[in-house]
Amino acid sequence: MSRPLVFTTLAIALGIVLADSIFYQNLMVPTWLNAALWGFSLSMALGAWLCWPADGRSWINRLLFPLFVFLFFATFGFARYTSFAEEVQQSWLRMERPPVNRGNPDEFDYVRWRWLQGVEDSTTWTARLKQKALAVRSHLLNQYAAADMDDEAQAIVAAVTLGDRSQLSHETRDLYAAAGASHLLALSGMHLTIIVGFFLTLMNGRLLLSRWRPWLGIALIAFIWTYAFVAGLPTSLVRASLMTSLFVISALTHRYCSSLHLLVLTAFVMLLIRPAYLFDVGAQLSFAAVAGIVVLHRRWYIWFFERYRFQCFTLERYHLLWPLDILLVSLAAQLFTLPLVAYYFHRIPLYAPFFNLIFIPLTTVLIYVALTSLALSSLSTLLGHLLSWLVTAQLAVMQFEVQLPGAVINDFWSRKAEPQVVVYNNWRCPALHVIAAPDRSWLLTPVPDSLPAGMRYISESFWRRRLTAEPMVLKERQAVAIESGFSAVMVDGKAQSATRTALGKHQGAHQPVTRVDLLWITKGFKGTRLDMLTRLYCPHLLVLDASLSPWQRTALKEEAAKAGWNVYDIAEQGALRLRL
Repeated sequence: MSRPLVFTTLAIALGIVLADSIFYQNLMVPTWLNAALWGFSLSMALGAWLCWPADGRSWINRLLFPLFVFLFFATFGFARYTSFAEEVQQSWLRMERPPVNRGNPDEFDYVRWRWLQGVEDSTTWTARLKQKALAVRSHLLNQYAAADMDDEAQAIVAAVTLGDRSQLSHETRDLYAAAGASHLLALSGMHLTIIVGFFLTLMNGRLLLSRWRPWLGIALIAFIWTYAFVAGLPTSLVRASLMTSLFVISALTHRYCSSLHLLVLTAFVMLLIRPAYLFDVGAQLSFAAVAGIVVLHRRWYIWFFERYRFQCFTLERYHLLWPLDILLVSLAAQLFTLPLVAYYFHRIPLYAPFFNLIFIPLTTVLIYVALTSLALSSLSTLLGHLLSWLVTAQLAVMQFEVQLPGAVINDFWSRKAEPQVVVYNNWRCPALHVIAAPDRSWLLTPVPDSLPAGMRYISESFWRRRLTAEPMVLKERQAVAIESGFSAVMVDGKAQSATRTALGKHQGAHQPVTRVDLLWITKGFKGTRLDMLTRLYCPHLLVLDASLSPWQRTALKEEAAKAGWNVYDIAEQGALRLRL
């Protein structure tokens, strides 16, 4: 094993992946299994110790030793994840309303996200420390609020410096994503480097060479983790903080190691502490970006310096070599994160490395000005104007970038929507969507005026990726039929009144029963009786929308059972999807 740390980290990761595939929301972890896993792990450790390949040992020992080591760490990772899964499952069983997904097409997997967050025990010292740190962040955010900044600038400054992204508008997030600048909003190694530089400037860099060097290193590590706690411990910042701390420790102990070795050691420690970090998108992107920088940046820089030596010396003389450095760093990071970005976000911003030559210096100045405004509250108004100008300049450059030809490649591998019927699980804005083809679809809703706002997240995650034309909103509120023969009837308050009026006019006369594929009772329907509808319709499936009250859905299901109708409850079973 020439690289034992890489070997053991991969073994732990494999054990975690295997455990996740078995225990993610599937079953409770038996107590005996945990005991058996830890027992097997210890037996593998004993086997590795007995097979230690010392001098004079046979080839069998040299073969069995790495096998036992691999099995030990793989089993250890498996056992760590099962312990994590058991904690989450037990906490969800104690909840009155465990997290559930709505089931809408291509929506964010909220259950998976909550699962990976784990259980936050408020009684632990780390949780109490985090709560105090977040109280400090709230105080600092109030200082930003006191500065004379517009709402958009305040939200961006809070995200870039303190990790609070709650105030960011959806439009701002989308603009940063399209410009390939989302890394500016997610606290990571770049932000930590800028802030640590600010800290070292205050501490006087000459102290690094004095007898106070160990104490300065301890103070630096304390400052790094204080900042990480104040920022809410985002995964990318945890990675950067841990890696920087390990670097400081190695420097203080004179045990220097390569950046790649530190990166692998950071991954090893993070997986030991929290196995769910392996599936965190932020962690994956952070490690991929740093791996790209570590592997490619220095090689590219040396190649470029050797090929254009005279030009590089000329630029270095005037301190103008930093644009090349930023460009090479951005290209290396983007090359390694490209598969993950394409997989998770379905877009590739082509010009991002070049525009980072503008974004990164602007962000650096923005962070320094923001920290100065926090330190000098008397100048907060003046500095607030400067921060607003910096944010406005950055957003203007992003707007220019995304309008360039071919700036963003969107959904280059997304499949278009197949013919289907979708009843969305969206109680604020109920909608039934009939999709005949990507360029031909119809939308039935009781609240057409609420569509732009109420269906925005579905439009962005599903319609824009899977459709080539916007759905046509049907003006006829009651029924929809398409050329494939599918028929659906929407019954809301107005349709209910119209039906009651029609039946009243023909009271006593025999009414023909219309066979429909789907009868959808939605927002505005009054009462709990189906007798009026049973006189008109014979549906293949009765769909109860999530916008109905719980007592309505319960009573209507009982009525449907008496009538012999099949029932689908959106609130309990999630969005309905039927192939045409």
